[in-house]
Amino acid sequence: MLGEYITYGGAVVNNARFDAKKYDAMTQVYTKEYFMSEADAMIMAHPEIDFSVVELDVNRLTMINDIYGLGEGDRLLKYMAETLNMVLEEVEYSIYARVHADLFVFLCPYSKQNLNSYISAIEKRATEFSSNLNFELLISFGVYIVTNRDLSISSMCERANLALKSVKGNYVNHVGIFDKKMHDKAVKEVEITSKMNAALMNGEFEVYFQPKHNLDGEKLIGAEALVRWNSPDNYTPSDFIHIFEENGFIMKLDYYVWEETCKFISSAQSVGVNVPPISVNVSRVDLYNPDLVNILMGLVKKYAIAPNLLKLEFTESAYSESEQLMLSVMEEFHQHGLEVDMDDFGSGYSSLNMLKDVPIDGLKIDLRFLDKSNDERKSNRILAAVIHMAKWLGIPAIVEGVETPEQVSHLKNLGCTMVQGFYFAKPMPAKQFIQYIKDREHNIEPVVSKPFDEEVLDPDKWWEYVISDCEAVLEMHDCYLLCDRGEGEELEIILASDSFYEVFGTTRERMYNLRCNITDFFMERDKERVMASLDSLKDYHSIGQEIYRISCPLGTFWIHVKARLLEKNEEHGVYFCIVDNITQEILTAMKGI
Repeated sequence: MLGEYITYGGAVVNNARFDAKKYDAMTQVYTKEYFMSEADAMIMAHPEIDFSVVELDVNRLTMINDIYGLGEGDRLLKYMAETLNMVLEEVEYSIYARVHADLFVFLCPYSKQNLNSYISAIEKRATEFSSNLNFELLISFGVYIVTNRDLSISSMCERANLALKSVKGNYVNHVGIFDKKMHDKAVKEVEITSKMNAALMNGEFEVYFQPKHNLDGEKLIGAEALVRWNSPDNYTPSDFIHIFEENGFIMKLDYYVWEETCKFISSAQSVGVNVPPISVNVSRVDLYNPDLVNILMGLVKKYAIAPNLLKLEFTESAYSESEQLMLSVMEEFHQHGLEVDMDDFGSGYSSLNMLKDVPIDGLKIDLRFLDKSNDERKSNRILAAVIHMAKWLGIPAIVEGVETPEQVSHLKNLGCTMVQGFYFAKPMPAKQFIQYIKDREHNIEPVVSKPFDEEVLDPDKWWEYVISDCEAVLEMHDCYLLCDRGEGEELEIILASDSFYEVFGTTRERMYNLRCNITDFFMERDKERVMASLDSLKDYHSIGQEIYRISCPLGTFWIHVKARLLEKNEEHGVYFCIVDNITQEILTAMKGI
């Protein structure tokens, strides 16, 4: 028996009588069950050998099935089984198996050099398969170096799987090694899972409320219901929420939060407190509950509250995973008067499709999703673009994670009107939130979505002026430019019409790829005049106009530029310009002379 798997490592060779308990029907390598028993025996029989357990996962097998068909996916699985046989068949004291679907496992004597060579050989074979498909194939590996022989082989595989999960989908690091941090995390997850049901029954979970504010008048416009676990272990939401999402307990916890929120609204109103709309989170797994809408409406009716006082927040990832389901559920919500906000916008991969297709009532942007960027200027532009894109679409946007006065000031300048974060208030328990509302009794305002053109424009909100300017001038001028002047003589395009590129004899693509400075097109004698003219615009929205000559691939032209200052600080100036090609008029005048 031992000699069989030492020699063949798990492959079926000339086996006339197929044993389904021992061999996997598709790939003809060992089954998970047989691997477990034989690997355990091998480790016990050879205490002198250092072993490692390695799990490997074929990423995006489902996509291969979708694109190339199930037959190609099956061929890939057989190919991976053959690969393991080729790599390990000469390795003494090794055994491998197919665990399920696209997950394989192997046991082999451990040395760093040998393990790296096995992984490299497997990856090389995967690359060869990819080249035939014209599809990048990514293999992730999870390694448990056997340091505790008292563990069962099942526990060793679980540790290898934890290491695998830590790198799955990572295109930079695709080999995970189980370490103490992973062990501590696994222990903590087991601990949390064992306590969660009792904690819910004993009332250890408590709903907190974090206020939302309108920046213009710093008015209270709403709140978000969040859950805290009052435990001696001081668990934070980041410790337990993802675990509850994986094991399904989040459905019970969500229902608890929904009911406590409805109960709070009803209780506050019964004593005359003017409660603003309160948002509750709806997890991805909740979407699959066919009775979801009835459950929420049942709570609304049970506590006799207006539906528009209970807002729902879905994450963007929930849409990306279940587009059609999300759309049908949202339609039902709207039919019952429930509003839906999209949470964590920008953190997923389907943002623009989501804005196009999903009838959301609000957009929540987490300021922290830009924190990791090293380019603050680029981050600010992304944030500005998202805020104003939402406004153009008539979708109220709220920025969360606001913590400093500088962020508040910056958001005001970008045209943001609604925020949530520690700067105004941290999450607080129900009694404290009641008092918070009472203290602001005359400074509470319901969330109302106004059409963009009805808003009163603040002079500092330059992007909004651009929109109004564009709408005003497009009938008369189709050549316009929004530009940013940095240090020196650089003018960078932020927004420009097609006609602008035509006048300058170039295209958007060429301008973008060459990263051309606009002033490079001006005749040398006019470059200083361009900069001096812009510098002369000292006051916000002051206007200046000049005639310049430009040289471009189409020739030399005279242009009339009317520039308007929209924003200016020590480092940058933002200008909106109307450009007219007046070459023909100039030539006609010169002929007349």
